[in-house]
Amino acid sequence: MRLPSLLPAVLAALLTLASCASSPPPAIALPRPLPADYATRCPPPAQAPSGPEIDPVPTVLKQLYDQYGTCAGRFADLLDWLDGGAP
Repeated sequence: MRLPSLLPAVLAALLTLASCASSPPPAIALPRPLPADYATRCPPPAQAPSGPEIDPVPTVLKQLYDQYGTCAGRFADLLDWLDGGAP
């Protein structure tokens, strides 16, 4: 009569041991360092030319678009890197 009462306890112990063996061991890893390109701030936007001249405006506007494209690309790369992708 001892066997039926002992069997559930033994099965519970074996299932507990089997479940612990299949789980990965806990590991504490340091976070990946942030690439240097992503740690720098974007440059300040280009200033509009002063005075009544209109000729330099397209050049300054092109510089502003280039700066925006650079910063937007770096931000997209940073998000990809944070998701686990390569920089």
